[in-house]
Order: sequence, then C-alpha cells, then structure tokens
Amino acid sequence: MNLSKFDFTRLKNLLPSSLKSLSINPTSDLIREDENNDTEFYSTPRFVHHIDDRARYVLSQFYTYAIQQTPETITLDLCSSWTSHLPENFIGKVFGLGMNELELKENPSLNQGYTVQDLNQNPSLPKFSSNTFDSVICSVSIDYLIHPLKIFNEVGRILKPNGLFITSFSNRCFPTKVIRKWLYMNELQRVEWVANYFLQTDTYFNPMTIKAYSFFDGNFLPITDEHYVDPMYIVSANKK
Repeated sequence: MNLSKFDFTRLKNLLPSSLKSLSINPTSDLIREDENNDTEFYSTPRFVHHIDDRARYVLSQFYTYAIQQTPETITLDLCSSWTSHLPENFIGKVFGLGMNELELKENPSLNQGYTVQDLNQNPSLPKFSSNTFDSVICSVSIDYLIHPLKIFNEVGRILKPNGLFITSFSNRCFPTKVIRKWLYMNELQRVEWVANYFLQTDTYFNPMTIKAYSFFDGNFLPITDEHYVDPMYIVSANKK
C-alpha cells in the first residue's frame, strides 16, 4: 500500500450497518494479569515507539484527515506520552493527559500543557468542563482501560456537540496490563469490542456515526520478519 497516495475519503467501514450490543463482564473481561498499581508500572519513562513507522504514519495522516484544524480548535490527547502521533504541522490547541510526567514534558504537540492522571484509578475527568473539546484522541491505549464505559461517558461529556473521539490500536501490547478479554479476541473482534464501548455510551455518542477502519495489507509474516508491518485499526464516533 502506497500511503503517500492513500485516499482516506474511500475508507470502508468494517462494522455492519446495525451493531449489536456486546455484554461486558467487569469481573472477567476487564481484569488483568497484573493488577498492581499502574502508576508504579509506568513510573519509568519509555522513550520508544510502540508501533512501527508505517503504523505511526497511518495514524498521523488519519488525524490530518479527520480532525478539524483551526487555531482555536482544541484536542485532548488521552493516555498521552512523549508523542501524540499528530502531524508536525498540526494546527490547533492540544492538551495531554497521561501517566508519566517526564514523557509528557517531552511531547512537542502538547502546546496547552498536560495533566498526570491514572484513569484506571480515577476514570473521571473533573479538570475539564462539559463541551470543551472539538476532538479527543486515544492512541494505542484503549486496551488498557479497566473502566472503559465510565471514561467514554466522560469523553462524551467534555466533547462539544458533534465532537469526534478517535481510538486506535495495533496488535502490540504489554500483555500483563491489557484487559483479559483483549488477549482472547482476534483483531476484528477487538474492533467490534471497542465499537461496543461507543454503542453502550449512546447517551453521548451517536450510534450512526460509529466507524472502524483497518490499515493492513494482508501481510501475515511473523513479527521477526524484516518485511513485517504493524496493522493499525481506528474506531471513532461523533458526539450527538
């Protein structure tokens, strides 16, 4: 796939026209192998990329395509780190929320500052007023959230009407820290699982706007092969 010529306007939605709600059992689906405090796990900064060059490029270009950019629009980078995967020439205000202050300090995209918060300890966002953000992004972190519906409701609250929430993930993770359900699903099932978070928070999110996209060229080579590339999946929806 030649990404430099990729036409994002021709993306095909992976989801069926009528989504079915999936049951979520917090005591079995949202538990993790390592239930120790996440603050300790993420206390050491990791200045490394968790997805490869191609996946980062896809994500950056999708953000360019999907996020409205003006000097006054404001984006929240949820589960942020030392990079937001936004394009270098991104126009607009960006605020970050993440786990490691040393990483957040090094993020050049966060031109409005940042806050340190463990969403698994406190899934509310009291720092932000309702109807504040034009867009919210959560890059390759959605699989670590143990209170996803509470967080999605909070994101819905702080988004402006018709605001966009973009989540993304690949097939890499810290296996001891992702929710248990994640490890027992294939990648299409993971797409449907994240879409279900939007569906179950339809007080805020419009079910008709839930979309999912795959950026994967069918390369099923082992991860150790030099020609292997990371897949990228994006699931998004607009606030009502």
